[in-house]
Amino acid sequence: SSGINAEYGGSVLKLQGDITKFHVATAQQVMKHKKGIIEQQVVLNRIADSAILLQSMAAVISRANLAAEKGDVSELALANAWCGESHQRITQLVADLQNPKLTKVDQATLDVGKMSLDSNGYLAKSPVS
Repeated sequence: SSGINAEYGGSVLKLQGDITKFHVATAQQVMKHKKGIIEQQVVLNRIADSAILLQSMAAVISRANLAAEKGDVSELALANAWCGESHQRITQLVADLQNPKLTKVDQATLDVGKMSLDSNGYLAKSPVS
């Protein structure tokens, strides 16, 4: 293998930067919450979503690069588009991780979860029964 095709350079740089930002934000959360991080479901959800996106970026670049090495550059645009969109999502997730305030959506999600726990299960009744 001769390395990464130059056409994927922008996507690779985004991935590298996103990995660094993810590492810093995740380390900050672990230092902040210590063992209590297991109780921070909103934080853990953002970490998991970011990790999944990072993995998908790496996989998409790898697959498209392998195809390009074999002379097929048809996946170039799709790979770069996916990486661009993933980069935007990761940037927002990391910013949200570093924001000490919960968003209204976060609080609503936590409230629904608490209500479900308090009522011993799912709150909504079936509209067809």
